[in-house]
Amino acid sequence: MLISRFLLMLTFSILTSYAVSAEAENKTGFGETFQHLSRDRWYVSDGWANGDYQSCEWRADAITSTRNDLRLTLSDRGGKARPLGCPEIHTNARFGYGLYEARIRSAAGSGLVTAFYTYVGPPAGSPEHDEIDFEFLGKDPHTVNVTEYTNDKPYGKVIQLGFDASETFHNYGIEWTPDKIRWYVDGKVVFETPADAKIPRNPGYIEFSLWSGSKVEDAWMGPFTYTAPVTAEVEWAAYTPTDAPCKFQESIKCK
Repeated sequence: MLISRFLLMLTFSILTSYAVSAEAENKTGFGETFQHLSRDRWYVSDGWANGDYQSCEWRADAITSTRNDLRLTLSDRGGKARPLGCPEIHTNARFGYGLYEARIRSAAGSGLVTAFYTYVGPPAGSPEHDEIDFEFLGKDPHTVNVTEYTNDKPYGKVIQLGFDASETFHNYGIEWTPDKIRWYVDGKVVFETPADAKIPRNPGYIEFSLWSGSKVEDAWMGPFTYTAPVTAEVEWAAYTPTDAPCKFQESIKCK
């Protein structure tokens, strides 16, 4: 396990050394093991909330980069907008067609969502809302919601995982092409868009978040009551452009 992680870190380090700018990373891809949180690559949300459906406030101190992973913690360390603090992080650059991958352990608990997704929309300067999601509802960590939004119109499905996503790490992937999207869990396709589906076309930010819902979202997320801090973890993340070759052993590209 330690050897495998060392090789992954070495491969990502080599890959990152070539990705000297956002423009370069769009062409070469990148791998991230979160040994150090680079603000050149990542933006950390702080001091605001998305809307009345969210009962927590994005806080920079809700995100910790360790020697092993990125930790996303929801706690009662809130701020100006909400009494609870929660984490959101996204790339500074926007990425288009390609393979998006991450190794994640989600958070458990009613009223919680752990998310790995691509996003662009009016708040980010785009007239169209395009998004591709993995959303883990803490009320049932044996499932995951996979969804795509094309110009704000959603399409997706709830997937039975066959394991508890909050207990151990698993690999999740999104393969985005001009005519199809495939969602992967541990290297296997669990869902794909049908032939006649509308597909997002606008490059988006790569995002990770953990947040709690308000009563507005009780029907979907379940009711939320804060009792103690909860944490989700991201061990690594990667983006590989469509035409790029396999770059690291754990990638779906290499299977």
